[in-house]
Parts: sequence; C-alpha cells; structure tokens
Amino acid sequence: MKTKRMILIAAFIFSGFTMAKAQKTDAIITKTQIINASADEVWERLRKLDKVEELTPDFIGDSWVTGPIGVGAKRSCSAPGQTRKTADNPAFTETILAYDDDKRFYSYAVSGVPAKNMVNSFKVVDLGYQKCMVVWSSSGWTFVENPQMNKEQFIGFLDTVSNQMMARLYELHNAKS
Repeated sequence: MKTKRMILIAAFIFSGFTMAKAQKTDAIITKTQIINASADEVWERLRKLDKVEELTPDFIGDSWVTGPIGVGAKRSCSAPGQTRKTADNPAFTETILAYDDDKRFYSYAVSGVPAKNMVNSFKVVDLGYQKCMVVWSSSGWTFVENPQMNKEQFIGFLDTVSNQMMARLYELHNAKS
C-alpha cells in the first residue's frame, strides 16, 4: 500500500514539474489550448513559421519567412488586406531566437509594435492519447508610450490576437476529429 502511495505521489510531483516547464514564469500573457490531435501534427503546422495569417486572419494579411527555418530566421507580417507584394513595409517583423524540433518549441523577438524587448514563444506539449496542449506566451517587454494606444489597449490587443490564434489552432485540428 505504501509503495502504491509513493508511486502516485511521485507521479503527481513529476507531472506538476512537467507542466511548469511548458510555461514561462515571467510571462505577461500566457494562453493555453488543448487540441485533440497529436503533438507532432500540431507542431508540424507551427514549426514551418509561415502562414501565420491562417491563425490570425483579423490581424495579419500575409506572412513570409526569410532565411532557413530555425534560429535567425525572420518572419514578416503585413497588415490585414495587404499581401507581401502590396505592403510597402511589413506591419511588424519577428526574429526567431530559439528553435527546437525535439522539444516542439520556438521563441521570437517582435519589432514594429509599441513594446521594447518583446519575446513571444510557442510550445506544444504532448498529453498522450492524440491530445496536446499549445502554450503561447509573451514576456519580458515594456510598453513604449505612443499616441495610437495606451498600455491597457495594447495588452487587450495581444489578448484578442492570442485568443484568435488559439481558437483557430483548435478549429483547424479538431475539424478532422
């Protein structure tokens, strides 16, 4: 009986530590979404870095990646209604800072937004049984005062964009179920 109890306690502790590693402790915003698909299947969509407009169609018109997929790659995003060919300048750019296929994780610095030192990340956590959890977080940034929006509006914007992103990931992968 004591052995069973010790195994259960160890499993509980281990699972708690596993979940903690999926989330950044300094995150300003963290979103999670359980998806009824394998972690590999969901990661395959996210790892390519392109077509982010499929996840946030209300906020991005087109996206394109320059450089090889991985650390140092740059993803540019145009405003809604614009494409790579019609945008004079991208609305914002993202530089990949960390990229790990084995851990199903990447992080990226964002420029062109009213925030300094903004780093966002994606992680896909395998939950087994053809389920996974996607974790998106935004961390480390400070708001840059500007006439277009205040800090609360910017956080609201990030909240809305990340909600749409997670909802679209869910729809795209659960439509097959």
